[in-house]
Amino acid sequence: MSHSRIVTLPTIVVVAVWGCLIAVLAQRGGFQAQGSLPPVNILLAAVLPPATFYAAFRFSKRVRDWVLGFDLPLIIALQGWRVVGAAFVFYWGYGLLPAAFAAPAGIGDIAVGLMAPFVAIKVARKLPGWERAANGLILAGMTDFIVAFSMGIALRDRGGEGMDFSQHTGLLAEFPLTMIPSFLVPMFIILHLIAYLNMRGARG
Repeated sequence: MSHSRIVTLPTIVVVAVWGCLIAVLAQRGGFQAQGSLPPVNILLAAVLPPATFYAAFRFSKRVRDWVLGFDLPLIIALQGWRVVGAAFVFYWGYGLLPAAFAAPAGIGDIAVGLMAPFVAIKVARKLPGWERAANGLILAGMTDFIVAFSMGIALRDRGGEGMDFSQHTGLLAEFPLTMIPSFLVPMFIILHLIAYLNMRGARG
């Protein structure tokens, strides 16, 4: 069976335009929350792309065939890039993010990123328990995102005027750090969706 290519010109163009749009919005303060309101724009940036992708999968046979043709081990291995979450730990170390957010979010990302290559090898070789390992990685990855977003929102407005960054997560709304929740997170969620849908499709 031939596999779909994940790196195609349309994919590159879509991801590049998407990333540039998020970067421009971030530099213009587009993800800054208003007053005591939650960071709605960041939430929309994280949720809308995966929702759009899933809708395309459901209603377009072409997209569905493309997704189901992906090489599952490769899709899982791409989660290895989650180690970029180490940036949260770095910012925490410099007193720029609160430990209550940066520790679970950063360490969770690092853990998922380090596990991904080993799970991908297990899936590629169809070793015993490979499906459980793949589903476990998806569950761990999504749980990490839920915890990170929950803590990010809960700690966002603890800063106030004159408070240092170690007390709140307001820096997540500023460029370049906001590229993680506003761009990389939805991209990794889409990869989790692809892996899950791929396995479900393989089971018929």
